[in-house]
Amino acid sequence: MINKWVVVIALLMTVGCADRQKKIMQATKDEGLLQEKTVNGFVLKMQYMSSEDKELLHFVVNITESNGSPVKGADNNMFSYGLDSLFGIVNVTDTLHPVDVIRVANGGIGGVQYMVLFDRPAAYSDVNLFLFFRDRLFTQQFITFPLKGSAINRIDYLRWKQ
Repeated sequence: MINKWVVVIALLMTVGCADRQKKIMQATKDEGLLQEKTVNGFVLKMQYMSSEDKELLHFVVNITESNGSPVKGADNNMFSYGLDSLFGIVNVTDTLHPVDVIRVANGGIGGVQYMVLFDRPAAYSDVNLFLFFRDRLFTQQFITFPLKGSAINRIDYLRWKQ
């Protein structure tokens, strides 16, 4: 009898978590926190990743060739080191540089993925801001992703509420 209740409770928790995760993903799309741009033959996807970590803002930037072929030379060290100077957030009062930029070893052979971390208290704002990528590796362009601080706040609220 107890095992039956344990299974029921576990099932309800799983359904509840899946529903919350689905709401977070839908809100991420609706709020413009998932964006895609095609520039000079490359597809750049930026996504805000809400996290349990309340100290940092997490963004993922994924870069692939628009024709689906593997990114040439992506195993070169320049694609993995010295990346913190390429990214930033511009808010109302300041340009902020990331705490860390990590190349994600995700096993994907078609592209390059970066996790970009910013200090939340310094970067967060309720007003409009944008994430920039001063791309000297792929497109040779200055690329911006406009964001709303209020959207980040809503996504995080969905993640953090119990």
